[in-house]
Parts: sequence; C-alpha cells; structure tokens
Amino acid sequence: MNRQKDTLPLEQDYLDAILEHCQDGIYITDNEANTVYLNHSYERISGLLRAEMIGKNMRDLVENGVVSASGTLSVLENGEGITIEQSFRTGKRAIITSSPVYEDAEDQGRIIMVVTIVREITEIYSIRRELRRVMARNREYAKEIRRLEQELGGGVSMIAVDEKSVRQIRLADRVAMVDTPVLVSGEAGTGKEALAHYIHLQSTRREYPFLVVDWSVMPEDNLIGYLFGYEDAGAHEYHMGVLESAEGGTVFMKEFTQMPASVQDRMLALIRNGSCVMGEGVLRRLDVRFIVSSRESLTALRERGQVTGEILQCFSAFSMELAPLRDRRDDIIPLAEYFIRQYNRQTGEKKKFSRQCYQRFMEYDWPGNVQELRVLVQRAAIVSEGNLMSESDLLRADSAGSAEAPSAALSEYLMQKAECVDSGGGTPSFSVHKQCSDLEYESARLEAYYMNLAFARYHNIRDAANSLGIDSSTFVRKRQRYKAMGLMED
Repeated sequence: MNRQKDTLPLEQDYLDAILEHCQDGIYITDNEANTVYLNHSYERISGLLRAEMIGKNMRDLVENGVVSASGTLSVLENGEGITIEQSFRTGKRAIITSSPVYEDAEDQGRIIMVVTIVREITEIYSIRRELRRVMARNREYAKEIRRLEQELGGGVSMIAVDEKSVRQIRLADRVAMVDTPVLVSGEAGTGKEALAHYIHLQSTRREYPFLVVDWSVMPEDNLIGYLFGYEDAGAHEYHMGVLESAEGGTVFMKEFTQMPASVQDRMLALIRNGSCVMGEGVLRRLDVRFIVSSRESLTALRERGQVTGEILQCFSAFSMELAPLRDRRDDIIPLAEYFIRQYNRQTGEKKKFSRQCYQRFMEYDWPGNVQELRVLVQRAAIVSEGNLMSESDLLRADSAGSAEAPSAALSEYLMQKAECVDSGGGTPSFSVHKQCSDLEYESARLEAYYMNLAFARYHNIRDAANSLGIDSSTFVRKRQRYKAMGLMED
C-alpha cells in the first residue's frame, strides 16, 4: 500500500477549508494585533464582515466600539491565554478564548500570532434575560395574588340597587367581554377604580394582574425605565417595567390626563397597537387591556383639550360616567351595610347602625361620595363602644377625620341636628361646642378625650397608644401635658 496516497496534503486550500467548516469562530492576529484571518463562523457569530475586519488593528477596533474588549491585546501584554465575554457593535455577544502561538513552541519566547476561538452566547444571553423577565413577572404575580387574597370576599363587590347603578353594572358586564379601551369618568370618590376592577374580574383576563398606575406617585427621574423596564449595563441585568408585570391582565390609569408628555408617545403606541419599544430597546408586544379614569366626562375633556387628541381618541369608543352618590340615593344604605359587614368580618365584631344613623345617611348629600361613606363607616365602627352605633358615633368619627374625605360638611350637618353630642355609657365623655374661640385648646381637648377613651378600654399605655396609631413615648408625653391642662385623668 502506498503510504503517500494515505496522507492528506495540508496545503493552504485544505487548511482554509478546515477552518471554514468549524462551527466556532476563529480570529487570528499577528504579533502587532493586526487582523490576518477570520472564518465564516466568526462573521455569523459577531455580525461583522470579513472585509471590514481584515487588516484592522485590535486597538482601533476596541477604541471605535466595534468590539467591547480584546483577548488578543491581553495575550500580547501578559503572554498568557485568557477567556472573556465579548460583545460586538451589532448587539451580539460571545465567549472568546485567546491563546498565543510562539515562534518556538518549546522555548515560548517570541509570540508570532494570537488565535482566538469565539463561541456564540447571544441566544443563551437572550434566554437568560427572558428567564429573568419571567422570574420578575412571577414575583409580581405573587404580589398580586397576595393582594387579592387579602381582599375581603376575594374580589370586588359592586353594590347596585339604584336604577342608575344597575344600568352601569349591566353595561360593565357587557364591556368586560371585549378588549376595547374604556374611559371611566365621575367625581372623586364615586368608585371609578372599583368599577375598573369589577370589569377586569368579569373578563377573560381575571386570572392575570390588575395593575393600577397613579401618575401622581410615579418617579420623575426614571419614569420610562420604571414603566417600560431598563437594562443595567454594569450588572448585565434587565429590570422589568411595571407595565410588563401586567402581561395578560388589565392596566388601570388614574386621571390619565395627568400622563407626563415624556411617555405619551410610548403609551399611545402601546394602547393603539399593543406594542412599543421596551427598556432593552426591543420592539415588543404587550398583551394588556387599558381602562382609564377622569373626573371629567369625555365631552368635557374634548371641549377643554386637556389631553392630546390621539390619546383621547383611543378611549372615545367607549366611556362610562359614574353618577355621584347624591344622585343614586338608593345605594347609600346598601353601601353602608356592605362596609360595616366588611369591618365585622375583619374584626369579628357585630356592629350595626341605629335607625337615626340610617336617617342621617339618607339626608346627607355626600360630597365625598362612596369614599366618604366608606371612611366614615369604618371610623364610626372603631370609635363606637357598643354593637349598636348611634348618631353620636358618626359625629365622633367625623371629628377624627383626615383629608381623605371632605368630612367638615358632615360635621356641620350633624351639629345642626343637635346642640351637643355625648358618648354616654359611663366612659369618658366629650361634647362638641358649636362656638369655638380657641382652636388649639379644642384640638387638645379632642385628642385628650380619645386618649382617655383608649386607656379606659385597654387599661395600659402600650395597647392604648397602638390603638391610636402613636408610639408609647408620645402617648406618655402628651398624657403628662394634658394632665397638667386638666384634660386627662390620673
């Protein structure tokens, strides 16, 4: 057998053929870091063309941002092989291993070339990024599930007895079946968010998140990143935007006329087309439904031009206007009973309203609407001593009000009905004077009354302070002050 015929002649053409058939990229430079060879796999992995790389020096390529880092330069500087992650201007990524080739393999003195093996990780990186996105989304889902589980009854109950409310609920049931954007308008406190949540729970998206976007609390420094996500280049991490956490569900935007101009274009694209440029710079489809709220009706918004015509047009196809509570009075008593049942389920108590309470509920105009009623019921239940709540409990609850509801109107109304109100029942009493000449003193007298009431109920400072939402040291300090003023008992 002729041994010469069995030996493959390793001529240049054969070497080129071998290198071109390698699945890994191969990149070769001389000892000055000038590019002398790269194979087809390198072009595929990097997205860079052979014609634009041959003859180029690695220092220039790094300086011009063609490649992020160079293993070749490290090898020429340190004389040792190195493995690093490398990214290209095309956006692709790779793991490269650069190794020196010596003039004398045994002596390992002078380097004559550097050979770099390039392995693609762009797809792996994309999978890893998508995994982080899914994990982040799952965390948001878990938060949403916990929030829903904490809601009494596990969902949103819409109280609809008045004819106007019944018509709205029937309309909401129908619109829940389609994915059209919805504008819910109405005065503050009428229940716009509750109606939006009800629509979500009646829709096929009920198993997915219900996300509330409140423009008044959005971060100003990185609003786009907060909403659409952003890439942390230093940590090689993608931070998912809050809108992505609503994938498959519903996004409810409070007072959408307050939407900052900086995000309107992206939001318009998302609302209209279901896709926009996300934080990693990729055009991505997001499967969400949009419901927005406004204190003004669609007609008023059009007349005043508060928002751009294009965004308003997206919600002009379907709008719902909630009537104020004073115009659907048949809902007042059922709502009050619903709120007190919620309180009772939460605390295990058995509170209920007296006939006088119901009478006052029906006579009052409720400028703060459903929200004012809900807050008042909760406060009255907290300050009342017995199970049967009286008209005096309503006034005591209203006196302890905050900016959550325009309760001053109710106080004025109730005081018109009675010269003063006493708590009775052998507990510390408090009377509301129609004439007040010293507001600071009257405020101290009211606070001292509630501190007396709490201490009489719990018989220790810690629990009394906790029930009032203050710490023990504050309770002791104020108690000493009010005792000196003669407003608190020993």
